Amino acid sequence: MSVPLQGVPVGPELFVLLVVPALLALVAVVVSALIYRDAKRRNSGHAIAWTLCAFFGGLIVWILYFVVRDEVGQSSSATGSGL
Repeated sequence: MSVPLQGVPVGPELFVLLVVPALLALVAVVVSALIYRDAKRRNSGHAIAWTLCAFFGGLIVWILYFVVRDEVGQSSSATGSGL
């Protein structure tokens, strides 16, 4: 005996299936773009690698980057070129 499907998701189910993943993807794109911009400003040769890792690695890579970002490269204001 087969169990009939309940039908098309509506209401909270549709919100969870569509809106929540879209918001999470948007947050990942925004944070990855900020990490790329910061790494490029610090003249890091690995800016694209940090960006890709931040997008696919999520929260752990975001925290790791902000912990080691001073070791990634020097900011333009620290080198004196921002004057």
